[in-house]
Parts: sequence; structure tokens; C-alpha cells
Amino acid sequence: MKLFVDTDADTRLARRVLRDMKQHGRNLEHILTGYTNYVKPSFEEFCLPTKKYADVIIPRGADNHVAVDLIVQHIRDFLKVKPRKSDSQQSTEHPARLRPH
Repeated sequence: MKLFVDTDADTRLARRVLRDMKQHGRNLEHILTGYTNYVKPSFEEFCLPTKKYADVIIPRGADNHVAVDLIVQHIRDFLKVKPRKSDSQQSTEHPARLRPH
């Protein structure tokens, strides 16, 4: 399943400003210059075009708890291991195959 997490541009910028100031000690002017000249154009060129290939588009990003919960449940269902018929038959029909040689 291909997912695209769609978050408002203002939210993306705000998160980046807060992160870069806190974690990297950058000033606002430096962050905005980098965002305007590199981050935003790269997002628009490389990330945004992949949206059309997504099976599911999650609006509002991680704040969309309903969508996140649905995706989590889908992954849990997908990961459930169900024994195949051939595996259960093999264990009863050919027990010697289960022993190491």
C-alpha cells in the first residue's frame, strides 16, 4: 500500500522552524532562506508528484487520528500469520521432514 501523508505547507514550515532552532541552533532568517531556496522547491519537484501514485492520501498528517488508526489496523491485519493448509498437512503427513538431519 502506497501512502502519501499530506500536511499543510504552513504546518511543515512551522515544524521545520521549531526543529531547526531547537536542535540545530539556527536563526529564523537562515531557516527561511534554506526553506525557500532548497526545501520547498525540492518538495514540489520530488515529493509532491508522488501523491498521484498513492493508494491512500492522509490529509492533516499525523493529526488525522482516524486515518492513522485505519492504517495501523490494516498493517496489523496484514501481519497476522495464518498457517497455510500445506504447512498443517505437512506436519501431520510427514513428521520426519520437521526433524533436523
